[in-house]
Amino acid sequence: MRAKKRDSAKSKAAIIAAARKLFAKRGISTVSIRDIAKAAGVSHGLVQQYFGNRKRLIAAIIRNEIEQFEASGLPPEAPEPGSAFEDVRQRIRIGMPRFRDYAALITRAELAGAEPEKMLDPTVPNPAMALADLISQLQATSPTARGRLDPRLVSAYINASLFAFATMAPWLMTSVGLKPEDCETRFDEIAEISVQLIALASGTPHDGQRSPPCPSAAGPE
Repeated sequence: MRAKKRDSAKSKAAIIAAARKLFAKRGISTVSIRDIAKAAGVSHGLVQQYFGNRKRLIAAIIRNEIEQFEASGLPPEAPEPGSAFEDVRQRIRIGMPRFRDYAALITRAELAGAEPEKMLDPTVPNPAMALADLISQLQATSPTARGRLDPRLVSAYINASLFAFATMAPWLMTSVGLKPEDCETRFDEIAEISVQLIALASGTPHDGQRSPPCPSAAGPE
């Protein structure tokens, strides 16, 4: 029985990974269940048995991303400002390579009318909610935070920026007179801008000190 459960979990993980990549690369409507089964190395019937259709697969991918985020550990409660900023900085720099396919998937799902926002469970913390909570905690300990921006809007704005860099960096870089590859070579600066926005929104002083460049931020895994 345990062997069957392990095989089932392994097959489901392979299907989710295959669907995640195919949806992000080709779009939602152009990818068939058979395409996903072939990429995952399983039968067409098994994909339907586990997930049924593409919309349920998108929901499974979103749940999996949130679970991966939770497994990496949330910021501690009532964090020290310095450690909180470093935590956010590291999450952005290390997480962006994995985030690219997910951002592309969500963007394509929205354009296809799949309404991925309805697949979120408001009772289950996700990265955007965790960032909003962190900003709120920092505001609560800052004497200059009165009248500051809504932490939820700040989190949405930062996430929107990261979604844009993840899905259309070449266009963004070129539109301001930079080179497309500057998104990779200057990603530490992009992460630091997000950190500075959090500091500004929370009314918490931040000296802008950064850690050494992280090799995993240089490109997709």
